[in-house]
Amino acid sequence: MDRKNYDYAMMLFCQLLDQEPGCLDCREALRITQFRKAEEGGQRSFFKKAFGMTGDLAHLSKARMLLKSNPAEAMSAIEQVLNKDPQNVSAHHLMADAALAAGFIRTALISLELLFNKLGQRDMAMARKLADTFVKAGQPGKAEGIYSQLVDENPDNLELAQALKDVSASRTMKEGGYESAAAEGSSFRAALKSEEESRRLEQEARLVQTSDSSEEIIKNLEAKVEEEPNSLRWWRALADQYMRVKEYEKALHAYETLKALFSGTDPQLSMNILRVKLRMIDSELATLDPEDPDLAEKTAALKKQQAELELAEMESLSEANPTDMIVLFDLAALYFKEGKLGKAIQALQKTQNYPGKKTASLLLLGQCFAQRKMYDLAVRAYSNALQDKRSMDEEKKELLYLLGLTYEMMGKKEDAIEHFKLIYEVDIGYRDVAEHVDAYYNENE
Repeated sequence: MDRKNYDYAMMLFCQLLDQEPGCLDCREALRITQFRKAEEGGQRSFFKKAFGMTGDLAHLSKARMLLKSNPAEAMSAIEQVLNKDPQNVSAHHLMADAALAAGFIRTALISLELLFNKLGQRDMAMARKLADTFVKAGQPGKAEGIYSQLVDENPDNLELAQALKDVSASRTMKEGGYESAAAEGSSFRAALKSEEESRRLEQEARLVQTSDSSEEIIKNLEAKVEEEPNSLRWWRALADQYMRVKEYEKALHAYETLKALFSGTDPQLSMNILRVKLRMIDSELATLDPEDPDLAEKTAALKKQQAELELAEMESLSEANPTDMIVLFDLAALYFKEGKLGKAIQALQKTQNYPGKKTASLLLLGQCFAQRKMYDLAVRAYSNALQDKRSMDEEKKELLYLLGLTYEMMGKKEDAIEHFKLIYEVDIGYRDVAEHVDAYYNENE
């Protein structure tokens, strides 16, 4: 692989995986090789693509037939497709299903994270599948982050709310220090010291999982914190519950206590503290008297305070975690919002190299260049982002739309309309695309 003899490297990796399909290091190395070859090998000709699609369909059909009876062999067939096209969405979906059927949870996560973070598969079903697999892999914290976002977006969905409670309980158990063994397929219970210890932890988690009301959950957790004042898991669970019932002062105290107890840095914990502080200002804004003659002035002052707090805290967090590209991307988005385009561009030029934020970084980078009237650079950023977009999801529509607007500002109407028409063909109601397209055809009647 290091010598760039990618075909030979892939052949050797595949031979090893045929013998040891659960070898995670080998699977990761194969995936890296596949992407390197795709990135450095250029585009296949039309005839090679057409021939390749026929072969891909044959391998995927074989994999579907083997999925239940021999999932490991199904995975081998799928790798033949990924060797030629590592961004094949159907292949990664099938790979995840086959790996889960074989009990290779972390192998499934490789494909699921690629689908979610790189290949644009961000619908609710995909998000839930990724979150549930994180739980199976012993990473309930990551699953909780996904479910928290889903609950925020769908506050009336009781099923999602219950799933979030279950994941919170799972994280509570994990933070007790009883983690599953490293090998794939090992169970949580098998990693515990005794059946008695397992039952004790399950009873503790039930405080969060099965209580009927937030009030009851909080009461139980407060008792636990009093009994174990240095327990990270109880302070975290209590802080999260305070947030859910909008007890922001108590949530802030709980998170700050947790931070004081925590040895090391935890960007997510710092983000939670910032989120509480911002929510407290939101609450203050909501209590302002609409009849107050100074309402506009007070509102502006609070919003300015909120913006300055968020920016200062995010800069501090990024300085403390310089290699965390997710934190840096969030900081870049704030810089863009505040009109600090130079700083935003500098941050985005780093985060565009991180797979999980590549497309989003290029999209925002294009907007920064467009605001500076560097339209050619904006076009390049949007076009680079579109190279990784296979399906016509909301992110691809936004990229095409912004690219169309940029071409308009450059006076390239024909290029602009071609991009607007790509959206028009699949979603006539997207923003004002119909107006652009209809106006173009009316002008040319």
